[in-house]
Amino acid sequence: MLLDAPPATPVLGTADCHVWWADPATVTDDCLALLDEAERERIPLLRRTEDRDRFVAGRALLRTAAAGYLGLPPGRVEVVARCPDCSRNHGKPELPGTGLQVSVSHSGAQVAVAVTRAGPVGIDVEEISASVTPSELLPHVVGPAEPRTPAHATVSGFHRMWTRKEAVLKATGQGLRVPLSEVGVSAPEEDPRVLFLGGPAARPAEDFVLEDLDAGAGCAAAAAVIGGGPLAFTSYSRSRPSAAAFSSGPPWARRSGR
Repeated sequence: MLLDAPPATPVLGTADCHVWWADPATVTDDCLALLDEAERERIPLLRRTEDRDRFVAGRALLRTAAAGYLGLPPGRVEVVARCPDCSRNHGKPELPGTGLQVSVSHSGAQVAVAVTRAGPVGIDVEEISASVTPSELLPHVVGPAEPRTPAHATVSGFHRMWTRKEAVLKATGQGLRVPLSEVGVSAPEEDPRVLFLGGPAARPAEDFVLEDLDAGAGCAAAAAVIGGGPLAFTSYSRSRPSAAAFSSGPPWARRSGR
């Protein structure tokens, strides 16, 4: 792990993917104030308090992170989410006219936002649940042409494979409208890479850069970028989703290249 004390706004090059992390438990009124009217209308539709907090944190973190690259106040960052199946504002978030590609994910005590200029990006973070039974789910998740190893049957290995696949589908904009069995990824114990992608999102596997992310104990996470070429993945944390600066504690950055 490489520990950096990054500048107030890290430089996002064309071969970079930055991943921003925050804790939804730190949601404040400042976070809610950053959301637009359509986003605020979604909040009451989320029945659980923790789901509402994660949604607010994700959108606040997205605006705060993007604002640094764009030189704008976070409240002026326009976020558009278009669903291809209906008119509701709940599709993959976009920042039109900025040149930034983004993706948001949240689970448990983690909210993550991926930002890159390299191409469409998808990120997925999942809280590892001991109640998951891989043996029952694998037939629906692993395709017949996909290699299977003993690691797939472990809870941690299953979640690692799942996040890789979801990250790929989120990068395409299709999400779970495409069965996970249509996405082939390397075995959990191997370096992450896409083996194949079928269905309505079909495209060559070599178009993707896939990376496992360190989301801390009890979580699995991955990011996928469409565009090919080596990319540097760097993670940063914020003290709260709406913070304009980095965490007041020791800032950290995790960096890897692929």
